[in-house]
Amino acid sequence: MKKHGFRNWVYQRIETQRKLTFMAAVGMAVTGTVFFILQAGFLLFAFLMAGYSLMTAVLVIAGLYSVMGLYTWSRARTELQDARHRAVSHSTTVELSIAPPTSHIWAWAFGSIDSDQSLLEWLTSIVMIVPRLFCAAWYTWQRLDDVHCIDEESTLEVMKVLFRSEHAVRPVDIQDAIQDDDLVKAIRDVSLLDGVVFLTKDEVTISIAPRLSEDLEAWRKRDVVEDTLDSVSG
Repeated sequence: MKKHGFRNWVYQRIETQRKLTFMAAVGMAVTGTVFFILQAGFLLFAFLMAGYSLMTAVLVIAGLYSVMGLYTWSRARTELQDARHRAVSHSTTVELSIAPPTSHIWAWAFGSIDSDQSLLEWLTSIVMIVPRLFCAAWYTWQRLDDVHCIDEESTLEVMKVLFRSEHAVRPVDIQDAIQDDDLVKAIRDVSLLDGVVFLTKDEVTISIAPRLSEDLEAWRKRDVVEDTLDSVSG
């Protein structure tokens, strides 16, 4: 693939990430609204059937969601924040900020709803799903600003290093590639892209997921076809 082809692919990935982040925020908000209508409607019906007045039922439901919302928001501020890791680059210790992937935010929003949960854990996840979805939507919407502020040039250089290496890349290798650019911001920017994988068991290293390589290969094939058509038409 020609240099301009890889550059265009990286820029396209960044733009796609901006669209996906926007869609994720909207999707979480819409899903949360649907679950709220279902849950609040069920609770309202139950209270009215029990003989309570409409005003009492509404106030109790509002109080329940307020308490759950405040509790969930306090958890979200801790569980959805960037992971902090220390790394050494040319004898200098830096603190890296790594954003959680979008898939992690979706999983957090729905709670740990899986087959090995107890009945109590499953019911708790269902009850708390509305405030979780709205907190996740708010976090994702705020994150959209960060995605729009991704430095395209430094991200391009980082992606070059990742695709050229057959192994996971250390922060020092990235610093050599971006030279005087801010290493902390460069790594934070690439962490916002789906498909960039961070390994933090022993030391922080960065690699790419297979689906990212597959996307690049599909782009490369399309680029070759377009070049061929241009040469034929020329």
